[in-house]
Amino acid sequence: MANVCYGQAVSYLGLCHKTWDCRKTLRTWNGMPNIVTGWLEGSFNRACPCGDVILKQSKPKVIRLHLANGPCLRNRRCGRHEVFYGYSVAGAARAINRKDNRIFRRLDNVIERTKKRLESAKNLTCFISPVLESDFNAATRKAMLDHVAVYFPNCRMVDNPLKKPCLPGYVCEKHGEAPKLTSNCIADLDGIDGATADLRAFKRACRGCFMQFYWEPWMNCIRGKFVDPIDRSCEYRSERFIIGGEKSCQLSSRQSLGTCSR
Repeated sequence: MANVCYGQAVSYLGLCHKTWDCRKTLRTWNGMPNIVTGWLEGSFNRACPCGDVILKQSKPKVIRLHLANGPCLRNRRCGRHEVFYGYSVAGAARAINRKDNRIFRRLDNVIERTKKRLESAKNLTCFISPVLESDFNAATRKAMLDHVAVYFPNCRMVDNPLKKPCLPGYVCEKHGEAPKLTSNCIADLDGIDGATADLRAFKRACRGCFMQFYWEPWMNCIRGKFVDPIDRSCEYRSERFIIGGEKSCQLSSRQSLGTCSR
């Protein structure tokens, strides 16, 4: 069965931050029939005020959420508020595989907040990824997917390994300019600045996916050297969001490049 292409997608990973302007964000989808976006829970803020606003919009919504931060684990710089704080990749994997209470208590806190947020949303299609860009092996990722799936029976589960192959039976998410995906998939430019990326090549490389996410570094509130996500400044001009919407529109299978200016 062919994938449904949900149209323009923009990867606002930092959207939960307390300084993120949701009024400006909503301009991304002016004139669009639906809202297609995604963010990272639990790293930029425990709450997600803009996520709450988006989920209350009357338009149909397609949302991809990551629950835990794989890059911070890989680089040993997770904040105290994050699921993997104090762990290495190997240490977190051991804790998950032996069902350690501490790590699952942290994960379950994020799950409960996210579940409560999604329960009130109408016209929602949801995709849930336990870990953004995971370095875990297949068995550990499967354990996390199985745990998370119980709480989100109406959402599709997403496997997002950084380098390893995706697990069969789950939506496969890969990042970069040419992620080599064909079906049952999500593609995200995350890590490649969309302002300089070859969008035509990206669109061709993953045309069979549910979503093709447009991304630029500012969508993670990146302004140079590393700053803990919760301490970043995420204030940007409206034009950034309007351009983000135009660029993501170009990735829709229903649009040709150059027809999305507003």
